[in-house]
Amino acid sequence: MYSCKYLQYVDTFIYFSHKLICIPPPSWTNCLHRNGVKALGTLLVEPQTPNIEHMLMRTDGLFTMARQLADMSEMYGFDGWLINIEQDAPEAYQNWSHLLIDFILQLRGFLGHDKEVIWYDALTTDGDVYYQNGFTSLNRPYAEVADGLFTNYKWTERQLAESKLLARQGAIPEERIFFGIDVWAQNTSMPGPPRVTYPPKGGGGTNTGLVSRAMRTLATSGFSTAVFAPAWCYEHFSISSPSYRSGKASSMAQRVDESLWTGVRLPEELFCDCRGSRPHHTEFYKSNPISCAAQEYPVGSSTFFESRFNQAFIEEPDSHEWLPDLSSQDPVPNLLRVSAKEWEDVHQGPMTRVLYGQLNSRPRGAESPPSLTIFTKLVGCWDDVVDQPIDCGTIHAMRRETVERLCLYKLNMPADGSLEASVEVRMESNATGIQHGVYVAYQDSGGGSTEYAYHSLPPFTSGSTLYIVFPILHSKQRLIELGVFMSSDMDTSSPIALLDIGSIVIKPRKVMELQKIEAAFSIDNVRLVKEVQGSQAQKRIAWRWAAKPRQDGQVWAEGMPWSKTTGPFSSFAVYTGRGKDAITTYCNECLLTAEEVEALDGSVVVKVVGTFFGGGQVSSDSVRLMR
Repeated sequence: MYSCKYLQYVDTFIYFSHKLICIPPPSWTNCLHRNGVKALGTLLVEPQTPNIEHMLMRTDGLFTMARQLADMSEMYGFDGWLINIEQDAPEAYQNWSHLLIDFILQLRGFLGHDKEVIWYDALTTDGDVYYQNGFTSLNRPYAEVADGLFTNYKWTERQLAESKLLARQGAIPEERIFFGIDVWAQNTSMPGPPRVTYPPKGGGGTNTGLVSRAMRTLATSGFSTAVFAPAWCYEHFSISSPSYRSGKASSMAQRVDESLWTGVRLPEELFCDCRGSRPHHTEFYKSNPISCAAQEYPVGSSTFFESRFNQAFIEEPDSHEWLPDLSSQDPVPNLLRVSAKEWEDVHQGPMTRVLYGQLNSRPRGAESPPSLTIFTKLVGCWDDVVDQPIDCGTIHAMRRETVERLCLYKLNMPADGSLEASVEVRMESNATGIQHGVYVAYQDSGGGSTEYAYHSLPPFTSGSTLYIVFPILHSKQRLIELGVFMSSDMDTSSPIALLDIGSIVIKPRKVMELQKIEAAFSIDNVRLVKEVQGSQAQKRIAWRWAAKPRQDGQVWAEGMPWSKTTGPFSSFAVYTGRGKDAITTYCNECLLTAEEVEALDGSVVVKVVGTFFGGGQVSSDSVRLMR
């Protein structure tokens, strides 16, 4: 199971598997949208795919499959398609490329302006599968009618330059040409000839970030990068490791994933099947993580942001296995262009006070929620903890100054007073001489100077919790950052835990008060639904949500998230009793297993609890269901 932890560096996530039609699971789409990332499905025609001519069948001049693909995107809420045709044109179709171009145009029309189609660099306009590894005259006609081009992975700097010359002719915006990188190419245990990607020697794997070197050779290239198979970290190390079943392999895979994106130091021992001497411990990976070259996008929308620091994996306390919880993944706190190499340099330089954070996961079944703890300490050339594992996604080292800041999130929201922020904090230390709290940064829409506003924590007892609430209002036009700050002359070198952050929510100020939201919506009509598909029958628990009539005329505030399917609810939890964990869903029904259906003998009490975007819950009445 894979989850992309560093979604602030991702513009689009393509859900891919070796099937003709690959639809992103709703839980993935919800997670991606919550993190500001587009989700695409894949139409994949492989060499063995039969009857591909049926794909371009038309009725009254319209491609049936194009209409169906658009309907799937609308039904499941994702943002378009990658078209990957890896089979030569049928011999009977001399105009195959012209039909495909018409197909792409119709598909884009059916999808609408807010969705997109990306063409993969396999089939040429000659009707042959011949990877161009760049933007050429043989894939240009497809790319021009699509919204972008995903090139093959074996490109060179020469092909990069040639692609730039062609793109300058105005055929397609340079940023919509995505040069592929094959993460699997670093492996030495693959059967057959070695896989090749950029750079030809050692590319992919932990060196995936080296693509930035090629991009820098054309400083104004403007091209984008497509990282193929980033789940390599989990597939390669989990399956190959002898300690997989103990859960150690999964945590090791997470560490390799952190290294690929942030440059954190790899474990000395990596359990994999690769031949040769440590092919993944290269001299480049720490200085060239993906995050150092990738563009960082603002999190959230222009009117709403929420993070309760839920992570994509939960540790099972007894077995220490890491279990997936992808649907609840929140935006991960990130810092401004900080790598593991820079962190180590701080330890070896002059005395410096640093701020850094540690994400606290929630073990399965634990009552304590996840959180982010903020620490401070003095480090320098005498410090002896260089090799201490640190999550570099939450470290930002700064030279000692009056105010030290740690940026948690990049944002892009109006500062006209229409929004307010709420930050849940828990004091971790009673140390004197420290002033700390939350800061926000503002900037005009066109750029220019940045101004900071500081919201200090009042004196309060260690272990107590409070909410910092403040309007997003400034003479500058946009809110661009939110983070924590401290000011102190302390000289102690020991780490000090300053505060623990439980949640950060930014939403419209005119939204209903929480108790009013909970009173405005209901969940009812909880029932068992039988659905027959072919020779198989499935049973589901279904329910209905509804808005209650209100005398005061208040409604769900404009600017808050709203789902076509679930309305103001971000998710539902279905409790079926008998001590089992709740089933989390992102629609108005819950599919049951045969075992769960068998248990519905009238003694099982079912209850559905809906969680609102931005917090708060409402529950249905408890219902006894009979199978």
